[in-house]
Amino acid sequence: MLSKIKKLLAWFKSVVQFRVKRWHYAMGGWHEKDVQLTVILEDDVWYWALANYLSFDWVTLPCELLSHVPLPWFIRNWERHWDKDDPEYFAKFEDWFGDDFGSLWHCYVENPICQWVWKRRNWAGDICLDLTLDEARKKFGAEHEAIKWVEKELARHRQWDTESLEEIRKSYKAGDLTREDALEKLEWHFEGRDLQALLDGKEELEK
Repeated sequence: MLSKIKKLLAWFKSVVQFRVKRWHYAMGGWHEKDVQLTVILEDDVWYWALANYLSFDWVTLPCELLSHVPLPWFIRNWERHWDKDDPEYFAKFEDWFGDDFGSLWHCYVENPICQWVWKRRNWAGDICLDLTLDEARKKFGAEHEAIKWVEKELARHRQWDTESLEEIRKSYKAGDLTREDALEKLEWHFEGRDLQALLDGKEELEK
């Protein structure tokens, strides 16, 4: 009788604790020269695999959609001390949080849920492979969905950089930004570049 109970408990545990392996990939870096594709094989108990799938694959979806919905101008231009650790930092809402509803979703909905899941799952069984974009192209082929995804993200980054540069130049020429403030904004976006030349239009971004 006792052996049957043990077998039943073992069977129940195997059902409840069965594991799921899942491949996915992530991207690091902003520009093509330093971008990295990380291929990951996750090994999870099924309920953590499900939680990770829902949090990362679905909770992040509204962030992408809401990123195309701009915040009202009076919210974007709301100025105050946003950083508790730096009381001297006085900035507009859009400079601290972003200029669209997606940034608010990311800060207050998506990130807390994802962090809660990621802190509780066991990462020990994960296998990660880091590749440069050229290495990934050679490994998987230029038409692989992962490569296409990275290239699409890089195109979005270039567009965002171009729009940010144009907006900063426009605000500087209109007198809404001092040269010091404009250079500070450029440094946040284009660290390591010739900021003076970018602001004065003597240097342009790569297409």
